[in-house]
Amino acid sequence: MNNTVRCPECSNEVKQGYIFSPRRICWSESADSIIYDSGSEVLMGDSIFKIKKIPALRCKKCNLVIFKYQQNKIKK
Repeated sequence: MNNTVRCPECSNEVKQGYIFSPRRICWSESADSIIYDSGSEVLMGDSIFKIKKIPALRCKKCNLVIFKYQQNKIKK
C-alpha cells in the first residue's frame, strides 16, 4: 500500500510536519497591506505559554503549505 501524499499543484511528494507561530496567523481576501489586523479572521491565535503546533503538508518544489486550522473565537 502506497501512503505517499502528493501536492495538488505539482504532484510532487509532500513532507509531513507541523506549522507553528508564536504570533497569530490571520486570513484576508485582500492583498492590500495593513497596519493593524483588527477585524481580520484569525486562523491561529497568539500563544500565551506554549506554542501550539498544527499538522501540515509542505511541498518544497512549489512552496505550498497545507494545514487545517481551528478557528479561534474572539469576543468583540
